Amino acid sequence: MVSKVLIICEGGDDVGLLNRYIKEYLEYAKTTFQIEPMCSKSFLLDAGHSSYSKIKAQVETRQYSKVLFVFDSDFAQNDAQSGGYINSEIKIRSLIQQLGFKGIADYYICCDPITKNGNLEHLLLSSVEQDKRSCIENFIDCIQGMNAESNKKIIFAAYQTIFKEAPYNFDHPNFDELKQKIAWLFS
Repeated sequence: MVSKVLIICEGGDDVGLLNRYIKEYLEYAKTTFQIEPMCSKSFLLDAGHSSYSKIKAQVETRQYSKVLFVFDSDFAQNDAQSGGYINSEIKIRSLIQQLGFKGIADYYICCDPITKNGNLEHLLLSSVEQDKRSCIENFIDCIQGMNAESNKKIIFAAYQTIFKEAPYNFDHPNFDELKQKIAWLFS
C-alpha cells in the first residue's frame, strides 16, 4: 500500500486554495494526497471529533505518512480560547500531542502574516498590491457599521471578483511559509 499525505483544514475555501496550489504548482496527482475538511475550526481542534478516530487508524496503518493542519487564526477578541494566533497555536500543538501525531504532523495558521490575525481571506488580502488592498479594506471599514455578518466572505468575494485571472498570488512572499509546509508534506 502506498501511503498518502493528509491535509486537514476547516472548509471549502481552504480546500480550493490547497487543491489549486498542489495541482497547479506542484503537479501532484490526487492519489498522493487527500484533503479532509472538518467544517469548522472548533471541529478541527477537537481531538474527540468522530473523524479523528478514523484518521488515527489510517495513520497507524501507514495509509498516511504525514499530516498538515491548515486553519484560521481568527481574532482573540471573538474567541478567548481558540481565537488569535497564540491561542490557535497552543490548541493545535495540544491536538497533535493528544492524537499521537508528534513527528508526523505540522500546522499552518492562516492569517495576515503581519498582524497574525484573521483567516485565509486576510492572507489573500495581504498578498494584493497596496492600492488594491486599501480599496478592499476601505470597503470593509465602510460596511462594518451595517451589521455585515462576516467580513471574510466579503473579502473573499471581492478578491475573486477583482482578480479573476490569478485568484491566488502564490509567488508573493506571504505564501512562503505555507509553501514550505506543503513541501515538507511531500518530502
